[in-house]
Amino acid sequence: MKPRALRALLTITLVLSISTWASAAPAKPGYKGYARGNALITPKELKALIDSHDPKLVVIAAENELEYRLGHLPGSFKVDRPDYEAPAETQNGITGNLIDAAGFSKLAQRLGINKDSKVVVYDTKYDATRLWWAIYYYGKTDVRVLDGGVKAWKESGYDTDLLAAEPKHTGNFVAKVAYPALRVDTPEIVALSDQAKGQLWDERDTKEFCGEELKKGAYRKGHIPWGKHADWELFKRKDNKAEWIPAAEAQALLHRLGADTKKHQYFFCQSGVRSTQALFTYYLLGWSLDKLHNYDSSWIGWSKDHALPIVNSCSEPAVAGLR
Repeated sequence: MKPRALRALLTITLVLSISTWASAAPAKPGYKGYARGNALITPKELKALIDSHDPKLVVIAAENELEYRLGHLPGSFKVDRPDYEAPAETQNGITGNLIDAAGFSKLAQRLGINKDSKVVVYDTKYDATRLWWAIYYYGKTDVRVLDGGVKAWKESGYDTDLLAAEPKHTGNFVAKVAYPALRVDTPEIVALSDQAKGQLWDERDTKEFCGEELKKGAYRKGHIPWGKHADWELFKRKDNKAEWIPAAEAQALLHRLGADTKKHQYFFCQSGVRSTQALFTYYLLGWSLDKLHNYDSSWIGWSKDHALPIVNSCSEPAVAGLR
């Protein structure tokens, strides 16, 4: 081989080697050390977007009427749970399940969401991740959660509005199930009984898990025998339940809980809302979406079917004190 040809070959080999290394190297950690830190947005960042009058920005308040009326982010639209819950009669009498694609399309378009919109969701406590999960499930991936919610916004000294905002146009986003693994139901949870196919996490509080409290909507007390307790509050700051702890703390908690990166992870709570807090945290830490599953019917659906087994007491120590 001639020297010139040899140099060219060596150059190509070197470039390919560098390219391969770069593509294999892990992404640099982002906000708070999370691999997918850009799924969160800070009050300062959101304030800049709002002040810039970005026409693609759509801000959603995942709050009830009272929370919204007490002061919401300027220009934000209220979306409460009933707005995206499927009719109980279509879900075997189970309340809280996610509305179908056609219904979600109408909701998104009413809010002015386009295919290229920049969506930001915030809350007072824990509903924002339920909407993040639903929007992502239906194919809209440009959606972020405001870290700290409305409390962090107000503590930053930013103004809020009292009058409800109205969308200026009808959006063109059409919902289609893009990530089907994100949503599972009872058959998938029954299949986990051998515990070899994945890990099941019960994100309710200790009293619910131990069968000491029955929340409205559920039919029986207790927990799924092969579900492990992992209170949703573990991943949130104690002084602001809408704000995430740093990635290093979250990762340490998963290690202590025994989360296995080789297994699929399934989450549930009373109605599939609080469970999305944990799912979102795993996503922030870099877990593959293919391994993250929210049990949409959750405890309401499980407790309704008396053929399904339950445990009425704590068979394992509560994990609320891990932190």
